Amino acid sequence: MCVTALVAGCSSGLNREKEETANAAYGIVVQPVKGGVEMRMLETALFDPDDAQIRPASMDVIERAATLLKRSTRPVLIEGHTDNEGSRAYNDALSEARAESVARELIARGVPAARIRAKGMAYLRPIASNSTPEGRARNRRVEILVKTENEETLLGAKPVMLLPLPR
Repeated sequence: MCVTALVAGCSSGLNREKEETANAAYGIVVQPVKGGVEMRMLETALFDPDDAQIRPASMDVIERAATLLKRSTRPVLIEGHTDNEGSRAYNDALSEARAESVARELIARGVPAARIRAKGMAYLRPIASNSTPEGRARNRRVEILVKTENEETLLGAKPVMLLPLPR
């Protein structure tokens, strides 16, 4: 007789597939990075062009991010990023203002202020080419780094497939 089993979830009670589907619906990508876990949110999900005020229609994205962050007790770094259009001074100010705007909203939703630091990165760390409109759009983003955390805390454990036992 062979036994095959699928183990899903973990002691946290989170369903990984359900959590990832919910994040995708909000335009949030959660991934492990050196030093912790990163949540990436595109500018188009939060801000109008050249604006640091979060659109009212985007508050559900912030609410989802707050839900994820409240599962951890680790320090949080919020980074605002821009494309390379405009001056360095302009992009420094815009990226800082966006990071601070996200920080304020997360704090208002119960993420402890003592855990949060906001920082503007301007166009210093692009994730795509700034030579195309699509690349510039990808570079205009907010990233949230949960330091020294693992993605299982935020999303639940990945399902593990157990192989059939040999006879």
